[in-house]
Amino acid sequence: MSDLRFMFAQLLSSNIPPDKTDLGAETIVSVVITGISVVFIGLIILIVLVSLYGKIFEGINKSAEAKAKIKAETEAAAKAKAAEAEAKAAPAPAAVTAPAPAVEDGIEEEVVAAIMGALSAMYAGSGKKPVLKGVKAAKPRRSAWSAAGIMDNTRPF
Repeated sequence: MSDLRFMFAQLLSSNIPPDKTDLGAETIVSVVITGISVVFIGLIILIVLVSLYGKIFEGINKSAEAKAKIKAETEAAAKAKAAEAEAKAAPAPAAVTAPAPAVEDGIEEEVVAAIMGALSAMYAGSGKKPVLKGVKAAKPRRSAWSAAGIMDNTRPF
């Protein structure tokens, strides 16, 4: 235990001569330049690592997207073949009439026809037949000026 105290006392007592405690301009400049160099080299290494990680993950994402695209294309081709075979095998179905949609007063027939045309175009490739059940006018909740003010004040930086 006394050895430990002796070592600690030696550590606390300075053996550096008083004339060597004053650092010169050369020493200060070299320490500052060394410190700044180490910091910038570390930052450059970090930038390189982050850019490499970005390129690696970008490549991984591209390969995953390519695999998903190939899988979707093969599934679409299989569905097209199945639909083609089903269309050849099944007789043409009789025309099914959908019930007329419930339309609110004040909405013109041309608007309902345009909505139904848009739905038919949207579902054209899927094989599903859309059914329009009702049409009613949307009630505006805010004026255009109010909506513009909200958009302007809540826009991200």
